[in-house]
Amino acid sequence: MLRPKKKITKKEIKKDPMLEKISQVDTFVRTNPKQLLYGALGVVIIVVLIILLAQSKKSANREASGELGIAEISLAKGDIDDAVVRLEALIEKNPRTKSAGMATLLLAQSYLTKSDYDKALENFEKYADDYDDDDMIEATALNGAGICLDHKGEYKEAAKKYAEAADESPYKFQKHEYSLNAVRSLIKINDLKKAEEMVKNVLDNEPDYKAKSAAEQLQAQIDVLKG
Repeated sequence: MLRPKKKITKKEIKKDPMLEKISQVDTFVRTNPKQLLYGALGVVIIVVLIILLAQSKKSANREASGELGIAEISLAKGDIDDAVVRLEALIEKNPRTKSAGMATLLLAQSYLTKSDYDKALENFEKYADDYDDDDMIEATALNGAGICLDHKGEYKEAAKKYAEAADESPYKFQKHEYSLNAVRSLIKINDLKKAEEMVKNVLDNEPDYKAKSAAEQLQAQIDVLKG
């Protein structure tokens, strides 16, 4: 996992307005987990926080980072419309910056929460295309794109995005999660051969308990469908 090169103390956070805002989001997320509005995708917020905390002292655009922190607070509190307005303004004002990249990812998540799958897909893909400087985050964006396509009923394309996300991720837990997402989409289009291959690949690569259990359940579903 990504870690700050230097430990950031509470004293340093109080001296840095941007870090203070991020700290507030971190506290809110940890104490109000039920208010994260889109299940597993809520982890995107945590990932962004970790990266920003690690790189905030090096940021060339302090103002943009501060604006991103405020938008994150709105998103964590459930004020999605306010978050969307702030994130879109940040991206327009600070194109091609690291903060704009993070804003693009959070904007995609915001639209997903609003069930606007077209705009969510657009922003997940934009992040993957334009801000692909971190494999773990890019994999998260590709998985988000797969979720959007799933909701749109485009299961074949969703499976491709999930598989791409699994290939991109440097971490086994992500690879397994996204591979199994692909399996679910493949089952929906009755591509049972490919689905079974992917399940076997997960089971053969030392999955954790959660992934193993999900893979075994999917294999059982495939067996029933195969008759």
